[in-house]
Amino acid sequence: MKIYVDKELEKQWEEASLSNNFIFCKVMSENLDLCKKFLEMLLNIKIESISLAQPETTLNVDFFAKGIRLDVFVKDDTDRIFDIEMQVIGKDYLPLRARYYQSVLDVSSLHAGEDYESLTESYVISP
Repeated sequence: MKIYVDKELEKQWEEASLSNNFIFCKVMSENLDLCKKFLEMLLNIKIESISLAQPETTLNVDFFAKGIRLDVFVKDDTDRIFDIEMQVIGKDYLPLRARYYQSVLDVSSLHAGEDYESLTESYVISP
């Protein structure tokens, strides 16, 4: 049986790297040891273990508010939250985007009636 392979797709796959969103999300969400080491080295912190790593996580805080889609949403054993982004295009608004993502993470982690000191430590990581 002859299998047809699109030459352009084959070329894209062969040239794919960690900057490819699919590969990045797959590697970071399925290889928890690598994800943990990446975060520890980048942030100069100690992480005992990662309890959750989900690719393509969507957070909506309000019907009328702009939702966000996190490339890789990570939680560690102390409930610290990490948003790891692989942004290779549209870098003009990265500081504003990171600020908005941070605020949505905060709104998502603080429930009605809780004190502000209950806010979870969180990081937005974007190139």
